[in-house]
Order: sequence, then structure tokens, then C-alpha cells
Amino acid sequence: MSYYIGIDLGGTNVKALAIDQNGSILAERHIKTEAEFGSEHVISRMASLIIDMKKKLAADVTAVGVTVPGVLGSEYSVVELMPNFPDQWKGIPLKRKMEELLNTPVYLMNDARAATYGEKKFGAAKNFKDFIYIVIGTGVGGGIMQNGKLLLGSRGVAGEIGHQVIEPKGVLCGCGNHGCLETVASGSAISSAALRFIRQGMPTIMRDYVNNDLNKITPELVTKAAYAGDKPAIEIMEGTAAHLTTTIRNLMALLNPEAIVFGGGVSKSEVLFDLISKKLHEEEILFPSSLGSVQLIRSEFDHFAGAIGIAAWAMDQHNDKNRSE
Repeated sequence: MSYYIGIDLGGTNVKALAIDQNGSILAERHIKTEAEFGSEHVISRMASLIIDMKKKLAADVTAVGVTVPGVLGSEYSVVELMPNFPDQWKGIPLKRKMEELLNTPVYLMNDARAATYGEKKFGAAKNFKDFIYIVIGTGVGGGIMQNGKLLLGSRGVAGEIGHQVIEPKGVLCGCGNHGCLETVASGSAISSAALRFIRQGMPTIMRDYVNNDLNKITPELVTKAAYAGDKPAIEIMEGTAAHLTTTIRNLMALLNPEAIVFGGGVSKSEVLFDLISKKLHEEEILFPSSLGSVQLIRSEFDHFAGAIGIAAWAMDQHNDKNRSE
């Protein structure tokens, strides 16, 4: 039996899991990233975590996959940029460094694309050949599956759904553009909108929910207030849904998917999901029922979507490489 480990590298946590060739999860772990101590420290922590998991499996691990929350270059071996990490990891040869520490083949992939691959391989989208994965969390990411294959583009960055420009003169995004989807429809954007309403003195139960401690404002709290009929919260969720619906309509016209798969913590909001579904079906002009409806579904995985996806990617990349040699 062959075993594979997937590591989902995030700004706050490193999540890890081990799978067999059938996708059965054998072990799960997570540790703090400690990104503030720099790339070498984080790489050492990831390697130690993998070594510890290997020992507990009491078996050889065939390959390891690591997600990167940023841009990869040099044939998916070097980090070009991780904008949300303090030192940004520019030019770090992550694949080589990990392989030297582990003596095991290592494969890298952007985190959202890895989650997309996992949904196709073992998750909610395994029966679809053409789908779009949208992850809505602190930011917005995504991936595109086309004719059963992950669409990567010329440099591996196809699927950056969160960086479509929705408001050309809008808020400055971390990527350098103005008005990206991520600035108006992410978890951070929802929380920021709630804070603006409260600071402007608008009557809202969101203030009561946090007892005036604005540090406690979260997308989950805004959803709760919207359920309770709070007008500012409803306005925020409707605005978020409108921006996401516009993005999805554009993607549908461009790519003609069978399904849209939603992942990430914010997408669990029933208010948001229902608003998006309603808006899409009200304006389903390009895709009449005779062509088949585009299905809206949720990710099968929770917090470990990236880890299981990158483990599956490492498995398939390693097997393909062995077959070609």
C-alpha cells in the first residue's frame, strides 16, 4: 500500500493529513505556522511535522504535497511570492529544501487549485468534468476544472477568481489592483462592512452581539444578524451575494461549467448561499433549462480541503512521472 502526505500551508496554521491511494484519510494534524519567524523556521516546522506523521504511520511515504498560498514559478518548485506572509518568501526553492530535509519527492501547488483538484479526485465534484471551485474565506480563491483536467494556464495561476476586478475604482487590493472581488466579497470585506455600519452609528443588533467590542465582528456574526432580520446585516450579505453572482455569471458565460462548487468558511452561510442561488436562477438567461442547469454545490471537505487535494496531486504527479520514465 502506498501512502501520501498533504501539507496545507496557511498564514496561521499548517494542516496535514495522510491518505492511501484510495483517498482514505489515515491521520490528521495541525500546528501553528509561526510565519513571523521567517521561511526557514516554517520549512523546518513542516518537515518535522511530516517526519512525525511518517513515524506514526509506521510506513514509507511515497510522496509529499505542499500547498502554497501565493504564486509559484520554475515548474512549481520555487515560490515567487506569498503576499500575506511577513517575509513573502520571494525566490525560496521550497521543493528542493523540503526534499533535502525529507528524502522524499515533494510536489507543490497553489492552495485553491489544490482544493479544486481534491474535490474532483475524492470530493463533491468527482462526477463532474467541467466545474469551477470558489473558496470564500478570509480572501477569495478558486480553480477551474475543464474536461476533467485542472486548468493552470501558462504560469500556473489560472483560476485567481478573487482577483477579477469588480469595481474598477474600488478599494486597493493586496495584489496591487483596485476593486478585486476579494475586496468586496470575502470574509474580511464582510467584517469591514459591518464595522463601517457600526462606526457610522447605524442602528444594528451587530453592536449588541459583540457588546461594543468591535474586535469580535466576524462574517458568522453578520450572518447571524441577517437571519434575525437586521437591515444593515442583510444589506451586507445582499451586496456580497450580488458581487459573487456577477462573477459567477461571467465565469458561466466564459467556461460553460456543469457546476459551481463552494468552499471556505464564509460559504457555509445559508443566507449567502441562498441569495446567490436565487439571483443566479432569476437571471439564468444564457443557460435555459434545455441546456441543463448549472448546479450549485458545497465542498465535501471542511478545513482539510487543501491538504487532501495536494496529497492527491502529489500521488498522481508521482505516478505519472514513474510511468513516463
